[in-house]
Amino acid sequence: MIKSFSPSINIINNNIDFSQYIVTPNVQNAFDTIIANYQQGIRSFNLIGAYGTGKSTFLSAFESQLNEENIFEGKTSWKRFDKFETIKIVGDYCSLLDLLSEDLGCSRRPKDILDSLDSVIKKHNTQGQGLLLIIDEFGKFLEYAAKNDPEIELYFLQQLAEFANDVENEFLLITTLHQDFSAYAANLTKAQRNEWVKVKGRFKEISFNEPVEQLIYLASQRLHE
Repeated sequence: MIKSFSPSINIINNNIDFSQYIVTPNVQNAFDTIIANYQQGIRSFNLIGAYGTGKSTFLSAFESQLNEENIFEGKTSWKRFDKFETIKIVGDYCSLLDLLSEDLGCSRRPKDILDSLDSVIKKHNTQGQGLLLIIDEFGKFLEYAAKNDPEIELYFLQQLAEFANDVENEFLLITTLHQDFSAYAANLTKAQRNEWVKVKGRFKEISFNEPVEQLIYLASQRLHE
């Protein structure tokens, strides 16, 4: 629970007091699911939940856990490394290719972006770290992709997820969506929607909607304070 209320958290700019953060069963399950699947070689995730359910705060808590804060229950056990460097991106209505190429200092060609990511990963590996890429508000990139060169944009998302799922790369990709991945493909052709479904399958989907009973409990805790 955060002392000063805000319906939205910016994962880049906000400093959060996690001493007031309530780890609900749903939140703990999301954390456990990511850890367990990462160990098995599944390393691309979509957190799907309605607006205001705490996805962005969870991402910040997850990153803080990697920086040795004790927020979630259980031991954080990865594969080779226990620490991760983090790249944080907040979605915008633009090409993810353009944004990543700017952040990584390379061309927007998918191969150049993946090669640059590979170099960053290897650099941090030598320092005993993996790499975590967080993309909050991922749906804005999907909305853009659906209306602008969907084949190129979508194929890059497929390549990015497959790159993350390669067990040779100590790389973790977590995105957040307000609705199911396929919902962003409503206005595409049948062939394009089929490709959309194929890309969706590269991501492990995690439901992040809290049960009504849990929301009532959180509200009661807030009112009690």
